[in-house]
Amino acid sequence: MTAADGILVIIGAGVVAYTVLGGADFGGGVWDLLAKDKRQRDLIASTMGPVWEANHVWLVFVLIGLFSGFPVAFGQLARMLTVPLAIALLGIVMRGAAFVFRQYGEPSEMTTSWGRVFAMASVLAPASLGYCAGSLAIGRVGGWFPVASAGLALACCAYLAAVFLCREAVVRAEPRLAADFRRRALASAIVTGVLAVGALPVLAHDAPDLAADLIAPPLGVSVVAGIGTIVALLRHRYRTARVFAATAVAAVVAGWGLAQYPVLVPPDLTLTEAAAPAQTLPVTLGVLIGGFAVTLPAVAFLFRVFGHPEPD
Repeated sequence: MTAADGILVIIGAGVVAYTVLGGADFGGGVWDLLAKDKRQRDLIASTMGPVWEANHVWLVFVLIGLFSGFPVAFGQLARMLTVPLAIALLGIVMRGAAFVFRQYGEPSEMTTSWGRVFAMASVLAPASLGYCAGSLAIGRVGGWFPVASAGLALACCAYLAAVFLCREAVVRAEPRLAADFRRRALASAIVTGVLAVGALPVLAHDAPDLAADLIAPPLGVSVVAGIGTIVALLRHRYRTARVFAATAVAAVVAGWGLAQYPVLVPPDLTLTEAAAPAQTLPVTLGVLIGGFAVTLPAVAFLFRVFGHPEPD
C-alpha cells in the first residue's frame, strides 16, 4: 500500500464515520420536523445536545486529506460542486445556529421559529451532501442519479436517527417514545431499502461501469444488515438494531468507494494523477494518522460521558 492509498483509506473512514454519526444527527432534525409533540422533540434535543457538533470532525479529516493529498481532485470537485456544496454549507451553518437559539433561548414564539429553521436545515444539508455524492459518483452535476442520491441520503439519515432514538428512549425509561420511534425506524428502513433498489437502475443508466462494479460483497452485507435491523427492531433489540443499521449504511458507502477505485473523479482522474508530490504524501499520511489516534479516543470518551442521561 502506498502513502496515497493510506490517505485515501483515512478519507474513506472519515466519510463512513460522518455518514453514520453525522447522518444520525441530521436525521434527528428530520424527525424534529415531523415530531407530533414536545416529548419527542425533547428526546431528540437531549440526545443530540451534548455531542452533535462533534460529528463534523470527520468531515474535517475528509477535507484536509483531500486538499493535502489530492489537490487536483479537490480543485475539480470544488469547481464542479460549488452550488450544492454552498447549499450544504448554508444548511449546516443555519442548523447549528438555529439549534443553539432554540435550545438555550427563553421559550417564545422566536424559539419556535428557530426550531423550524433547525428542522428545515436538517433536511437541506444531508440532501445537498447526497446530491454531491451522486454527482461525484457519475462525474458530473445533473441527471437523475444525483437527485436519487439526495433522496437516499435523506432517507438514510432518518433511518439511522430513528433506530438510535429507540435505544435512547429505552435508556430514559420512555416506553411510549420507544414504540413511536420503533414504528418510524421500521417505516424508514423499508423506504430506504426501496429507494436504494430504485437508485440502481438510475445509476446503471448514468454510470454503467460503476453500477456493474457496485454489485459486490459490500452491497450483500448492506442487505443482510438491513434485514437484521428490521428483525432486531421487531424483537425490541435496540442495541443490536443500532449496530445493524450503522453497518447497512456504512457498507453502501464502502462499496461505492471500492467500486470507484482507483478513479477519484470520473471519468478518468485517477489516484496517481490526482496525488500531491510524492515527497509530501508520507508527511500528510503521518499527520492524518496522528490526528485519528488523538481524535478517536477523545470522541469515544465524549460519547461515553455525555451520551447518557443525567441521573435524577
